[in-house]
Amino acid sequence: MTTKIQKWGNSLAVRLPKDVARKLDLHEGSSVAVREERDRIMIVGVPPHRDAARKDDWRKFIIPTKKKKEHVSGMVDEILYGASR
Repeated sequence: MTTKIQKWGNSLAVRLPKDVARKLDLHEGSSVAVREERDRIMIVGVPPHRDAARKDDWRKFIIPTKKKKEHVSGMVDEILYGASR
C-alpha cells in the first residue's frame, strides 16, 4: 500500500489504512511509538497503561474504623490481593 505524507498543523502525518488499524487494534487515541531504524520509519503500538491514580481511587483505601478486627483484615486482603471477604 502506498500513501502520501500530509501536513497536520506544523507536523507531518501519515494515515493508517483501516484494515491495518483493525489488525493492530489501534483506534483514535491509541498511543504509538515512532522511531527511525536503518532508514525506515517504525510505528509500534504502545500498550495502554493505567494512570497512577484516578479521581475516585482513594475510596478503595478507606477502611472503616468501627468494624471488628477480622472485617478490617478481610478488607485489607481484598484491597491488596483481590481476595473476596
